[in-house]
Amino acid sequence: MGKIKDLASVRTPAEKEREQWAQERRRTKRGERVEMTEEAKEARRAYYREWNRKNRDKVKATQARYWERKAKATAQGQKTDEQA
Repeated sequence: MGKIKDLASVRTPAEKEREQWAQERRRTKRGERVEMTEEAKEARRAYYREWNRKNRDKVKATQARYWERKAKATAQGQKTDEQA
């Protein structure tokens, strides 16, 4: 009987990785922050720097849409204040 328990508790590396991923997923769903290593942060920064350099037109368009929305929201907020 002891052998069956031991065999059942043995996990493959893929199963261990899947369980670790599931634990992290549950943690983030609860709102807990998962910290990144400095190497991971730098890799992400490098990727986005490169992406932004290659897609300047997309970045400009996105920023323009953002500021248009902000200006519209500000104008609507001022109209509401004036009416009150």
